[in-house]
Amino acid sequence: MFDDLQQQFNRSFDSLEDFADLISDYLQCPVTIEDANHYLLAYSSHDDETDQARVSTIIGRRVPERVINRFWKDGVIPKLNYSDEPLIIPTIDEIGLGNRVAISIRKNEEVLGYIWVVDVRGILNKESLALLKMAARKARNQLLQFNLQRKKKERNEQELLWQMITGEIANYTRMKEQLLRIGHQQDQSIAILIFSIKDLSKDLMKQLTYLTNTTQKMKILIHTFDEDQLILLVAPKDKRTFVEETEQFLHSFLKQVNDRFDQDFQAIGCGYPKEDLRTINESYNEATAVLRLKQLFPRELKSAYFYHELGAFRYIDLLKRTPELQKLATNPALEKLATYDRENQTNLMETLETVLDYEDQLTKAAKKLHCHVNTLNYRLKRIKDITMIDIKNPVQKIGLYFDIKLVRKKH
Repeated sequence: MFDDLQQQFNRSFDSLEDFADLISDYLQCPVTIEDANHYLLAYSSHDDETDQARVSTIIGRRVPERVINRFWKDGVIPKLNYSDEPLIIPTIDEIGLGNRVAISIRKNEEVLGYIWVVDVRGILNKESLALLKMAARKARNQLLQFNLQRKKKERNEQELLWQMITGEIANYTRMKEQLLRIGHQQDQSIAILIFSIKDLSKDLMKQLTYLTNTTQKMKILIHTFDEDQLILLVAPKDKRTFVEETEQFLHSFLKQVNDRFDQDFQAIGCGYPKEDLRTINESYNEATAVLRLKQLFPRELKSAYFYHELGAFRYIDLLKRTPELQKLATNPALEKLATYDRENQTNLMETLETVLDYEDQLTKAAKKLHCHVNTLNYRLKRIKDITMIDIKNPVQKIGLYFDIKLVRKKH
């Protein structure tokens, strides 16, 4: 059998479908071949016995995200990625998965794809597993060629994204055609999401690329990396519900990054969707504005993703970029407080800022400052004595909030 199969494998194949059919004929089980991002490349024909997970994969041309998530949760994908041995996967009814055997197709440490065999009748034995290893070795060359084509396609897409971001679109019609080939629909809005990452290594870039290619919570048209940032060009289902859709996607994406790779992002900025594809650089500028302010005020803006969620900090951003701001004198009350802190080794400026941040919720402010509420009340009385300001006066309070944020970032 093995000699015969070796001869069969050594011949050339017109397509991966022919190769999948050959494996299926010998194993007498349905076979699918996927790329490293779980997109369907080929599947065997004339399969009477199958399961719902395989049917959904064939219809959608990619493995359903709930199946991928379950495989990660159960350790299936990590085991396949770090071994060249076949892996037996028992039935998982919750995701419509029957008995399976899978193996990764690899070149050294790089995973090129996977072969999946549905074993509904439980007929595969040691000889079958050895045959599957042989098939994975044979598939390597075919998937290597596929990977080269995919990487070239990704480079072209990333070049297109940078043209759009910089506003240097050489040919608008050609750009629209390229986006349509990627999966963008006519008249569909697009937007930019940016993730700031600390210590972006090559391994982490691979892991994030994998996630952007496998997520199905949002349509990601193009991704690229720029220094310490992951940049996504996304196409929302509906412009009117973009914020809600994005927040759901971010919740899922951040959880997967943390659960699977034990990583977190420093900050995230989201631009708004644009109907005119030539104005996507505006979405990019909106996302970078959010990131810039989150880096300046990480504590205050921890939960903000969109420009409208920045609240008063939108105006602080405008003020900081206004030349006239440099001519304005610092609030004398804050100068007095800063001088008092320096001379007396106190932190009344921090106390005032925290109370303003928590909108006079003294219990929460005291907890943040690690002091008793009575101690906080004493400090506030001291601040009033030194500065002669009344933080209960709404006009003074708003002005003071702006002043203290601008002063803190001047120094």
